[in-house]
Amino acid sequence: MIARIALPAALLLVGTAALAQSNVTLSGRIDLNVGKDIGAGQKRMGTGSMSHLTFAGTEDLGGGLLASFKLATRINADNGSINAPGAFLNSPPGTYWSQESSVGLRGSWGSLTLGRQMTAALLPQILVDPWFWDNTTSGFTASTGLIGNLWYNDAATYAHNAGAFSFTAQVAAKDANPGWSGTPNKTPYSFALGYAPGPWQVRFGYEKPADGRSKLATLFGGYNFGAFTLNAMVAGGTDHTDASVRTWAVSSVIPAGSGQFRASFGHYKRADVVGSQKLALGYHHFLSKRTSVYTTLAHDSKAADHKSGYEVGLQHTF
Repeated sequence: MIARIALPAALLLVGTAALAQSNVTLSGRIDLNVGKDIGAGQKRMGTGSMSHLTFAGTEDLGGGLLASFKLATRINADNGSINAPGAFLNSPPGTYWSQESSVGLRGSWGSLTLGRQMTAALLPQILVDPWFWDNTTSGFTASTGLIGNLWYNDAATYAHNAGAFSFTAQVAAKDANPGWSGTPNKTPYSFALGYAPGPWQVRFGYEKPADGRSKLATLFGGYNFGAFTLNAMVAGGTDHTDASVRTWAVSSVIPAGSGQFRASFGHYKRADVVGSQKLALGYHHFLSKRTSVYTTLAHDSKAADHKSGYEVGLQHTF
């Protein structure tokens, strides 16, 4: 009987000691709203900003070297299921840690991270969207041109920051990343350059997915005027069918007391045909540093039907 009690207690002490040697955090977000999506005829409850649960940790190895890990899974908070965005975004059935699963080392030379990660070209694409590709307001189509993959499995990413300058480069396994075409042919890679010396920033990203035919170059610029921010991006490339793609977007965030107004407009053209032209507006009211209520409106003049959508929601981070 004593042994049965002592063994679990010993294992608990070992686990506690292991945690004490490193910095492990649990964080996440739960966001749910009611509304109607563009293209849908009925109301629904659903996710606004993607709900997720993240375990992350670091360990000081000495000599300026730091080890790190991250395990993050996306959650459909309305029913408790795991959210895997789909094989076209390199998230095949069975993907559990759909947001990230990585381990890495960081030193004065930069950082090297291995595993499932977001593309190195992410920031120049996503920063123009005040909702970061979430909600019915999502500017994903204009930001990625339906070429960017967002995630890569079996990826190696090198990043280095030197003051205001940043550089990120990534390469990933071919067969683990079929992407939009569904057929991996060549090793995918991406890289990004950034310069953010203060209230303004400029970034460039380039991505070459695994289909071997598509490519996307993105240029982003932004300025924080204090009373509001103004961001813009332009992108061009070729999708996996060899069709030419051109996109651009502009956005602004305006602080207002304990809340903020958000606005964006995105334009997507493929093979000289405008496929999306989307205006999005929203307001977030912060009840605390962690909790906010919000409403959003969006209209895509190029949607086939039900061109407008809206949401009213509640978000909590921890």
